Amino acid sequence: MWAKSITNRIRSRFALVVFVGLGVSTVLGCSNPETVLVIEKPTDVYSIIQTSSAEDPNTTVQPGNVIATLRAGETARAVGVYHGEDHDGFKVKLADGTEGLIFAGDSFRVTSR
Repeated sequence: MWAKSITNRIRSRFALVVFVGLGVSTVLGCSNPETVLVIEKPTDVYSIIQTSSAEDPNTTVQPGNVIATLRAGETARAVGVYHGEDHDGFKVKLADGTEGLIFAGDSFRVTSR
């Protein structure tokens, strides 16, 4: 009787370990392809301005000044999606590590690596 109880506990703990392992690998994105924007014509990258107000305590992202212009054939790694009042776009990370915003439009195509 006690052997059956111990066996059930071992199975439960093994299942928990497997479940946690799968969860961690999912969060880390072991097989998650990277989203890349391939620039098709000159595209401006805007700085990111973090804003918040008394009415909305959550910090929001707004575009600032142009910090770079990417040429046709260059790429930018998408690290987020931007939904603004007037424009939508992507939060991107450039090859030099700079982060900025690229507005949605027809100046790039989205691929994955």
